[in-house]
Amino acid sequence: MLEGPIRSLGLAPDAATGDERLHWHGYSYHLDLSGGILADYEPDELEEVRSRIGEPYGVYVSCESMDAARAFLRSVLDGFDGLIDTNHHEILLAHEFVALLDQHPGWDWRRQPSTDLQ
Repeated sequence: MLEGPIRSLGLAPDAATGDERLHWHGYSYHLDLSGGILADYEPDELEEVRSRIGEPYGVYVSCESMDAARAFLRSVLDGFDGLIDTNHHEILLAHEFVALLDQHPGWDWRRQPSTDLQ
Protein backbone atom coordinates (compact mmCIF):
# COMPACT_ATOMS: atom_id res chain seq x y z
CA MET A 1 0.00 0.00 0.00
CA LEU A 2 1.14 3.54 -0.69
CA GLU A 3 0.03 5.20 2.52
CA GLY A 4 3.05 4.13 4.60
CA PRO A 5 5.72 5.32 2.15
CA ILE A 6 3.87 8.58 1.59
CA ARG A 7 3.39 9.26 5.32
CA SER A 8 7.08 8.55 5.94
CA LEU A 9 7.90 11.64 3.84
CA GLY A 10 6.50 13.90 6.60
CA LEU A 11 2.94 14.97 5.84
CA ALA A 12 1.36 17.84 7.72
CA PRO A 13 -2.37 18.50 8.18
CA ASP A 14 -3.87 21.28 6.08
CA ALA A 15 -6.35 23.04 8.37
CA ALA A 16 -8.06 24.77 5.44
CA THR A 17 -8.97 21.61 3.52
CA GLY A 18 -8.78 18.79 6.05
CA ASP A 19 -6.38 17.01 3.73
CA GLU A 20 -2.62 16.88 4.05
CA ARG A 21 0.33 18.85 2.71
CA LEU A 22 3.84 17.78 1.94
CA HIS A 23 6.86 20.01 1.42
CA TRP A 24 9.56 17.75 0.02
CA HIS A 25 12.71 18.29 -2.03
CA GLY A 26 11.73 21.89 -2.75
CA TYR A 27 8.24 21.01 -3.98
CA SER A 28 4.81 21.38 -2.43
CA TYR A 29 2.07 18.74 -2.63
CA HIS A 30 -1.57 18.45 -1.59
CA LEU A 31 -2.64 14.89 -0.79
CA ASP A 32 -5.84 13.09 0.06
CA LEU A 33 -5.19 9.61 1.44
CA SER A 34 -8.81 8.99 2.45
CA GLY A 35 -9.67 7.03 -0.68
CA GLY A 36 -12.43 9.54 -1.43
CA ILE A 37 -11.08 10.06 -4.94
CA LEU A 38 -12.66 6.74 -5.90
CA ALA A 39 -16.07 8.45 -5.79
CA ASP A 40 -15.04 10.30 -8.97
CA TYR A 41 -14.78 7.05 -10.94
CA GLU A 42 -17.54 5.62 -13.09
CA PRO A 43 -18.71 2.12 -12.10
CA ASP A 44 -17.16 0.59 -15.24
CA GLU A 45 -13.80 2.23 -14.43
CA LEU A 46 -13.86 0.80 -10.91
CA GLU A 47 -14.75 -2.62 -12.31
CA GLU A 48 -11.76 -2.45 -14.66
CA VAL A 49 -9.49 -1.67 -11.71
CA ARG A 50 -11.01 -4.45 -9.58
CA SER A 51 -10.55 -6.95 -12.40
CA ARG A 52 -6.86 -6.03 -12.62
CA ILE A 53 -5.83 -5.69 -8.96
CA GLY A 54 -8.76 -6.37 -6.64
CA GLU A 55 -10.32 -3.79 -4.36
CA PRO A 56 -8.74 -0.37 -5.09
CA TYR A 57 -7.25 2.11 -2.64
CA GLY A 58 -7.16 5.64 -4.03
CA VAL A 59 -4.64 8.37 -3.33
CA TYR A 60 -5.06 11.83 -4.78
CA VAL A 61 -1.94 13.95 -5.30
CA SER A 62 -1.84 17.50 -6.59
CA CYS A 63 1.42 19.33 -7.13
CA GLU A 64 2.89 22.46 -8.64
CA SER A 65 4.64 21.08 -11.73
CA MET A 66 5.44 18.05 -13.82
CA ASP A 67 8.94 18.01 -12.30
CA ALA A 68 7.35 17.79 -8.85
CA ALA A 69 5.03 15.01 -10.02
CA ARG A 70 7.86 13.01 -11.56
CA ALA A 71 10.05 13.33 -8.43
CA PHE A 72 7.23 12.27 -6.10
CA LEU A 73 6.00 9.39 -8.24
CA ARG A 74 9.47 7.97 -8.84
CA SER A 75 10.06 7.99 -5.09
CA VAL A 76 6.81 6.53 -3.79
CA LEU A 77 6.18 4.08 -6.62
CA ASP A 78 9.49 2.30 -6.23
CA GLY A 79 8.48 -1.29 -5.50
CA PHE A 80 4.74 -0.49 -5.52
CA ASP A 81 2.60 -3.11 -7.23
CA GLY A 82 -0.55 -1.32 -8.29
CA LEU A 83 -2.12 0.93 -10.89
CA ILE A 84 -1.60 4.58 -11.75
CA ASP A 85 -4.45 6.58 -13.22
CA THR A 86 -2.91 9.45 -15.17
CA ASN A 87 -6.26 11.27 -15.04
CA HIS A 88 -5.91 11.53 -18.81
CA HIS A 89 -7.63 8.37 -20.04
CA GLU A 90 -4.92 5.87 -19.08
CA ILE A 91 -4.57 3.43 -16.24
CA LEU A 92 -1.09 1.86 -16.19
CA LEU A 93 0.70 -0.65 -14.01
CA ALA A 94 2.94 1.27 -11.61
CA HIS A 95 6.16 -0.43 -12.77
CA GLU A 96 5.27 0.34 -16.42
CA PHE A 97 4.55 3.96 -15.51
CA VAL A 98 7.92 4.33 -13.74
CA ALA A 99 9.71 2.65 -16.65
CA LEU A 100 8.13 5.18 -19.02
CA LEU A 101 9.30 8.02 -16.76
CA ASP A 102 12.82 6.60 -16.87
CA GLN A 103 12.80 6.05 -20.64
CA HIS A 104 11.15 9.40 -21.45
CA PRO A 105 12.24 11.90 -18.76
CA GLY A 106 10.29 14.77 -20.32
CA TRP A 107 7.07 12.80 -20.82
CA ASP A 108 3.95 14.80 -19.96
CA TRP A 109 1.17 12.22 -19.58
CA ARG A 110 -1.38 15.05 -19.56
CA ARG A 111 -0.60 15.80 -23.21
CA GLN A 112 0.78 12.58 -24.66
CA PRO A 113 -0.59 9.08 -24.13
CA SER A 114 1.91 6.37 -23.35
CA THR A 115 0.95 4.61 -26.58
CA ASP A 116 2.52 7.51 -28.52
CA LEU A 117 5.92 6.99 -26.87
CA GLN A 118 8.45 5.02 -28.89
